[in-house]
Order: sequence, then C-alpha cells, then structure tokens
Amino acid sequence: MQNKKDSIVRVYLVYVAMLLFAVLVLVQIIRVQFVEGIELKHEAETMTLSMRTIGAPRGNIYADNARKTSLALSVPRYRVYMDLMTVGKDDFEKGVSALSDSLAGLFNTKTASQWESELREKKYVDSSQYHFIKSRIRNEQLVRLREFPIFKLGKYRGGYIETSENKRVKPYEILASRTIGRVKEVKGEDSVYVGLEGAFNQYLRGVDGEMLMKKIEGSLWKPIQSDYSQEPVPGLDVYTSIDIDLQDVAERALMEQMRNQDALNGCVVLMEVETGYVKAIANITQDTAKGTFDEARNLAVWQASEPGSTFKLASLMVALEDDKVRITDSVNIKYRYPYFDRVLRDDHAVPGKYTVQYAFEKSSNVISQIIYDAYRSNPQEYVDGLKDIGLHKKLGVDIKGEGSPYIKDANDSTFWGASHAWMAIGYEVLLTPLQTLSLYNAVANDGKMMKPQFVKEVRSGDEVIEVFNPIVLNEQICSAKTNKTLKVLLEGVVERGTAKNIRARGFKIAGKTGTAKIAKNGGYGKKYQASFCGYFPADKPKYSCIVVIQGPTNQIYGSVVSGTVFKEIADKVYAGSLDNSDEPELALDEMSFPYSKHGSKNEINTVMRKMHVAVSDGADDSDWAVTKTNLDNVVLQNRIIQKGQMPNVMGMGLKDALYLLESQGLTVRVSGSGIVKNQSVIPGREIFKRQLVTIELI
Repeated sequence: MQNKKDSIVRVYLVYVAMLLFAVLVLVQIIRVQFVEGIELKHEAETMTLSMRTIGAPRGNIYADNARKTSLALSVPRYRVYMDLMTVGKDDFEKGVSALSDSLAGLFNTKTASQWESELREKKYVDSSQYHFIKSRIRNEQLVRLREFPIFKLGKYRGGYIETSENKRVKPYEILASRTIGRVKEVKGEDSVYVGLEGAFNQYLRGVDGEMLMKKIEGSLWKPIQSDYSQEPVPGLDVYTSIDIDLQDVAERALMEQMRNQDALNGCVVLMEVETGYVKAIANITQDTAKGTFDEARNLAVWQASEPGSTFKLASLMVALEDDKVRITDSVNIKYRYPYFDRVLRDDHAVPGKYTVQYAFEKSSNVISQIIYDAYRSNPQEYVDGLKDIGLHKKLGVDIKGEGSPYIKDANDSTFWGASHAWMAIGYEVLLTPLQTLSLYNAVANDGKMMKPQFVKEVRSGDEVIEVFNPIVLNEQICSAKTNKTLKVLLEGVVERGTAKNIRARGFKIAGKTGTAKIAKNGGYGKKYQASFCGYFPADKPKYSCIVVIQGPTNQIYGSVVSGTVFKEIADKVYAGSLDNSDEPELALDEMSFPYSKHGSKNEINTVMRKMHVAVSDGADDSDWAVTKTNLDNVVLQNRIIQKGQMPNVMGMGLKDALYLLESQGLTVRVSGSGIVKNQSVIPGREIFKRQLVTIELI
C-alpha cells in the first residue's frame, strides 16, 4: 500500500516538474519574442555582413560622329583602405618605409615620413584594423597602387582593400550641358530627371547588382567573395544626333553675341531639314549678379513666348491657302494702324503703296491689317488655319518640360475684336523657339513637318537595340503652290529686306527676322526679344536654324542681334560640313604628309607606321613628343614633362591632354573640340594637388 502511495507521489512530482519546465519555456519564449525582440532585430540589422546593392554604371551618351565622342560617361573612381590587422609584423616592418615613399610620390598630399608615422600609429598604438588611404582615385593611379610594397601581397596578406563607385562626367562641360541633362534618383518624389539623361533613363540606368559585403567602419563596406553575389549590368549607350563640331560653332557664336549685347537669355537650335534631327542646341542665361553666362534652362524647348514677326510666315501661309491674298497684291503701308481703341505702330514703315511681298520682306506690320480685313467677319477661320498647320500642339519631344503653345480661339475670354490682328504679327500667341523652328523647317522641307529628335540609336556595345527613325508630324502643312511662294518670300527677306545684312557668299540664306517686346506684369516692358529663323542653302535646304536672344542692350532688332549669329553659324557649317561638289580635288603630288597632333610618342609611331609614313624619331628622352611635318617625313621632338610643374599640352588631342594633366593630380575643365589651343596655367609653372586648369580645344 505504501509503495502504491510512493508511486503516485513520484508521478505527481514528475508531472509538476514537467509543468514547471513548460511554464519556464513559455516564459522564455514570451521574453524573447516581446522583450528582447526589438534588441535582437536591431542586432540583425547591424550585422557586419550584409548583401549590399552595387550601382550599375550608366551607359554613355555619344555625339554623332565617327570618333564616338562622349558627351556624358561614367568614370570609375576608387577608395582604397588598408587592413592593418591582416598585415604581419615582419611584412609590415619590411615594407612600410617603401610603401610610404610610394604613397607620397603618387598623391603628394603628405610626406613619406607623415605616411609612415600615420601607418605605424594606427597599427601599433590605436590598434586600428582598417585605415583609410585615399578616395576618388583614378584608374591609372589604381594600377600603380596595386603594385606598391605590402599592397602587392594582396588583400589577405597585404591588407589591400579597394571599393569603387561611378562618377558621371561631361568631358565638354558647358557644351550642350542642359540638353544632355542629369538624373538624381532618390526615394519619394524628389527624383530629378533633366534632358537626355532623364528622357532616356530607362536605357541608360542599367540593372543594379548585389554583393556580400562586410562593414569596415561607419557606412563603409568591403566586398566579400560569395556565390550569391550578382554583378551589375551596365546601362545601354545612347547615340545622339548632336554633332560636336557644329555644337561648338553654335555655342561659341551665341556666347560671343550674348556678351557683346549683355543679353539676359539666348538659344540656338540647328536642325537637319529632311530628318528633324537636332545637330546643335545651345541655351545660355546670364547670371546678372555674377555677370557670368551658363546653361541654366533649356530655353529652346521650355520657354514659350510671343515670337514677334517670325510668326508672320504662319499668318501669310493661312491667308494664301484660303486665297485671301496674293503676294503681288497692293497694300497701303502706314506708321499707325488703329483698331477700336488701340493703335498698332509700324517701326519699319515707309508710307506708300507696296506689294505684299515687299511688306513681308521689310517686316511691315501692315500684315496685321491684311489678316484683320481678310478675317474680320470670321476670325475663327484664321485660327483654324493656324491649327491646321499644327501650331497649337506640342511637338512631343523626348526631353521633359516642353513649353505649351498657345493659339487662342475666337471664343476665348481674352479674344477681343482685333486679337487676330495682333496674332498676325506674333503677339497674343505663344511658341517655343523649337516650335517656331519646326514651322520653318517644314517650309524648307517642301511642306513636310518633322518631329525634332535628339537621339538616333540605343546600343549595347556595337549591337543596335533601338533605332529612332525620322517622324512626320504633318505630311503637308500647306499646298505645294503656297509653300513655293513662302520660299520666295523668305529668300527675299535676306536678299532685299530686313536681313540683307546677313547675305552670304557662295550660297543663299532664307529666313525671317523678328523683334518683339517682352510681356511683363500684364503689359510690355522695355526689354526686347530679337529672333532670326530660317534655313540654308536656300536652293537645296540642308539645315534650318533659329536664334533667339532676349534682353539685348546695345541693339534690339533681330537682323543685327540674332541674324548675325545665324550667318556666322551658316558660314562655318557650309564651309565645313556641306558637300561642295564643285570644289577641285588635290592631286596626289600636291598633298603633304599628314598633320599629327602632339602626344604619346608610341601612339604616334604606331599610327604613322600603319599609314606608311616615314618618321624621324628625335624624341629619345621622353614618352611624349612634338610633331613637325616635313615634305618627306614627320619629325618627332622631345616634350619633357617635369613632376610638380605644369605640363605643356598645347597641340595635343583631348585624350592625351586629359591623361597627362590628371596624372599630375590636376582637375581639368574642357571647352571646345579638336586640339588644345590654350591652357589656363602656363607650362612650367609650379602646380598643386587638385588645381583647376582649363584647356580650350579648336
């Protein structure tokens, strides 16, 4: 009986023990789940190992030439660290002095003794594991770093650690910079997409990768070899229609005039007539506080304003199509044209009876009277004619931020009894410069309106991914008869009219001047907008172009302010890029040996050898050479480069000049294209780390 009682007691004791154990387990679970959960989660988030996103290098943006000139590219820049705990004492002591000498020679920010003292202190005094060496290291510097004492032992014995990032670079700085644009992608709604970088971001951005990384310190991580890592996929390359040489011509011409006129804003667009491809686009704004000029806004695409007299072309197009007028009709030009309680003045008036053609060539505001009389009973008919052209629609260009055109209807609340008279001469309507240019380009293109485009292709290496063919917006903006008449009018403006000052030698220009007051606070201030829009050569149009300059101070008229810029561009484009089949070809015996840029001696020798050109190599003491062309050979002469002194890069191409200057630790700013014509720091002058030097190419 007693044994039975003892057995029952033992069973109960076991039961109680198990119950207590279960309770304790439950308590622990609750404590871990709810009490220590937040702490454990934080520990997990701050683990030293983590899969980190590796940003993909963006694709390059290229100009339209055989050289594949980069307008924007991603350049790798590197950070280097040293894992001092990995480096054994023997290896450290054996190589630290030589490593310090090498670092001092490469970076020139610390002496060798400073480097050595710093490394010793971090290893033996601070007992630091990771020591930061340098950031923003260029590739050629990185190649040398990897072979430095201790570092060349590798990451496991020499403690060498490198991480990379991609820096977006515009080699030509201001050149078409607003059109090229930029992208800043952040979480939320603060991302920025500007220009071609923004418009073609889906192609350029690539696919980010992942890599297992170990935290070094703070927000810095080093890569760890892992089967789970995924390499980023570089973005695709965008090939624009921008011709870098024509871009340089347009930008220089505009900049010079902006400075001469002390103007506020200005833009130039050069477009290929047949295709609508934009070959050059420049936008310049003056910072009046600083007195400097820069590309702040893409005025050509964005800024819709009252175009002034360049709009008279559209007005006469509508009237000719509606058979309301003939260019041989007689009109009475006056100083003043009264409409109800308002008066429209004519600055170009020579009172008398003249033809419509004469009035257009002289930019007379009698055009307002012609349109007013023709459409007095039904002004909407005139408005509908403008809309038939397509002037009320956006062009739909790829670049974000296109300005909205404004062609007011007769039932618009702002339309008054003579609104169409003011509209006829380019007031009470709004167009961007690019929209105006598209109209003139259509006339040059026998009535076919093309969509302006900035990109021709997207490629992956040499593989074409997507082609952007020419796009027709309006197959025929007017009849062939009307279009032919308009061409006659536009040629007459330059031959006999307001733009006769820009007549060119060897070819004809067709176009129209425009001078308009700039609207301000519901009225018109004292600032003017000067324009010229047209095409060339007039008989076989190849290019169309518009120049718009706002706020000129010395002159105000489109013929002088903008027309002269147009002429300079047309002269240089015609001389340099158009096919002049009448030009005689040089006979072989009249040709000399090819001109060579100064630069790398080895590369010059390689090129000359492949071209079977005799070379006299007198550059024995240097890797860099100056070339001189003789009748029977090319002579190489020494160009000595001294460390710590400004190199002479005059006559070099961009590639060699950039390499040489950056290898000296200089920060380089580039303008122009071709060979180096000027450098801002005199050769031989003492230089310092990260000193800015500007080189001008031509």
